[in-house]
Amino acid sequence: MLAKFGINGPMLAFQIIHFLLLLWILRKLLYGPLSNMLEERKAKIADALAEAERVSTMAASERATLEAQIAEERRTSHQKLTESVARGDEAAKKRVEEATVEAERIVAQARADASQARNEALSGLQGDVADLALAAAARVVGSSIDEKQHRGLIDNFLKEQLGDLA
Repeated sequence: MLAKFGINGPMLAFQIIHFLLLLWILRKLLYGPLSNMLEERKAKIADALAEAERVSTMAASERATLEAQIAEERRTSHQKLTESVARGDEAAKKRVEEATVEAERIVAQARADASQARNEALSGLQGDVADLALAAAARVVGSSIDEKQHRGLIDNFLKEQLGDLA
């Protein structure tokens, strides 16, 4: 029957056997190792993706930790800066108060010194005026007056005229 179509039966069977044998050889030598290699590659890629995901998760966690540390350091440094500014302001106020007290002391001392110098000058001047008045009165009268009595008169006059300054 196959002969009617121009097909040689034994040759067809021989070719089918050869084709099946070729498929079996290709499957054993080519398709099997190639398939195994592709599966191994697929497993490696899956492992690499899982590792990359794990590393990405760890990096995100580390980033969050570092950002929290940076925020804490910023807060701490801001607090220290605020405290330093407050201490500086307090020290400046203290120095201003000390300078004010010192200035008041210096002014009071200068006033006391000026008052003492004025009193000494007035006292010396009073003595000089009394001596001049005695000398002038002695010349006018032509004789010497009792110096003690005359000095008392001059002191009373100066006290009446000058008041507290004498």
